[in-house]
Amino acid sequence: MKLLRLGHSMLRLESPQGKVIVVDPWIDGNPTCPKEWQEPSCWSDVDAVLVTHGHFDHLMGLDKVCQASSKAIIIACWELALELVFQGKQNVISMNKGGSLEFEGVKYSMVNAAHTSSFSDIEKNQTTYLGAAVGYVIEFEDGYKVYVAGDTGLTADMKFVVGEFFKPDLAILPIGSMVGLTPEQAVYAVEAICPKIVMPYHDFPRPEDAPHPDEMAGFLKQFPLIEQTLGEANKFIKLMKKVPEVDLCLVKYGEAIEL
Repeated sequence: MKLLRLGHSMLRLESPQGKVIVVDPWIDGNPTCPKEWQEPSCWSDVDAVLVTHGHFDHLMGLDKVCQASSKAIIIACWELALELVFQGKQNVISMNKGGSLEFEGVKYSMVNAAHTSSFSDIEKNQTTYLGAAVGYVIEFEDGYKVYVAGDTGLTADMKFVVGEFFKPDLAILPIGSMVGLTPEQAVYAVEAICPKIVMPYHDFPRPEDAPHPDEMAGFLKQFPLIEQTLGEANKFIKLMKKVPEVDLCLVKYGEAIEL
């Protein structure tokens, strides 16, 4: 399985048989998405798109992906899926927590996430509720399992559903004290899930470490509270020394790894 990190929470996964899966696409205007991946041609080989919830930083690249790859299916929770259908999106598959779907050799299971899901139209001063936020367990053709938590706080499901039932090889967890898990909570989640490998994500970089430094600086001015979360992943890394049996996987923006 190959994994490419394309933003604070956007991922591109490639299965052993070459199926391409994109999680939470946010492309244009994303200060953490490398420039070379903002071209439409980059998305022509996508087979499936997984959307965890409706917030702009997880969804605003969906149009570009769909325009580049008409074959791609879109998996989302029921209310969000209906909204995408109303917008004219094709190949939308609505699921709900507890649901599973096998498509072209890859199995997608939707699991709980403790978060909200909505889309805000700033010009209209209007927010649309879009159902529940979710995470996914992806099982590839060779049996390798990846848990993408999405934006979530701690849940009992991490132990009893994700850890004990699905038994993922890799857990990808959101780090950020205001959105997602605090470093301490993330370590607790790792101990509950017991994956072989854990990867932190949803951590924003300082401008000088971002793919687009000027855009990142502007993003922090627009959302100043995010500055309080900078460096949270480093705290998590230090705390993970208490869990030596789980390997820590750190992936930079634009970096690809193979597991």
